[in-house]
Amino acid sequence: MKGVIAMALSLSFFGLAQGPTYLWAPCQIPTEAFSALPERAQTLSIPIARFLPETGALEFLGAADETELLSENAFLYLDGDFFLLGIREGTWTTILRGKPDSAELVIFGTGSPEILSSFAILEALGLLPWGEAIELAEKTVPLKLPAPPEGLKLDPILWALVGHPDWFAFSRDYGLERAGIRVRVVAELQGSLSQDFEGYIRSSTDSLAELLIPIPLLPELGKDPAVKLVRPPFVPHPLGG
Repeated sequence: MKGVIAMALSLSFFGLAQGPTYLWAPCQIPTEAFSALPERAQTLSIPIARFLPETGALEFLGAADETELLSENAFLYLDGDFFLLGIREGTWTTILRGKPDSAELVIFGTGSPEILSSFAILEALGLLPWGEAIELAEKTVPLKLPAPPEGLKLDPILWALVGHPDWFAFSRDYGLERAGIRVRVVAELQGSLSQDFEGYIRSSTDSLAELLIPIPLLPELGKDPAVKLVRPPFVPHPLGG
């Protein structure tokens, strides 16, 4: 496994001269490993931010706030079935994010890619597939916001966010309001949203709904038949406020 990773890192390093690049691989996380993730993370002194739906805010374990959490070499976000684990080494960052059955491994940085020790933490947490090689593909961050696929009614900013290697930096640069691995959006409607999204709605009218939704769910929201467009809010206050 390490041989495959080292080769891909070398490719990414030389690709940096031609534009922003990163490494990506799909991953499936064992269900038992995901269930044990909070306990194992605390054993390794990894601070945790857990989203609490009842309050709409983050609860922190091992850190006073998000600033302190993100200053650590490793950090973990938990939000229902979704998670994001970040590991920083020098100028390089390793991210494992998504859901157990559809996670993605993302690696990005500059300079000499000395990041293989990140995989020791992933292995200690039981998050790597046992006995299988991880084949990392090199991807490039688009210089312009990509148009979403046909039928996906997402604003280009939100579509770019979904695929960006660094959700935190992208949200900051584009002025998106983020709460952990959720982002605040407005859905322009032509009907009633699927019940699957009811728990994410913060306020609504007949034609608009404001949601605080996990970033990986944005494409599903953009496919809902009731949606005309999902976009960032124009104003930072709840609808009707």
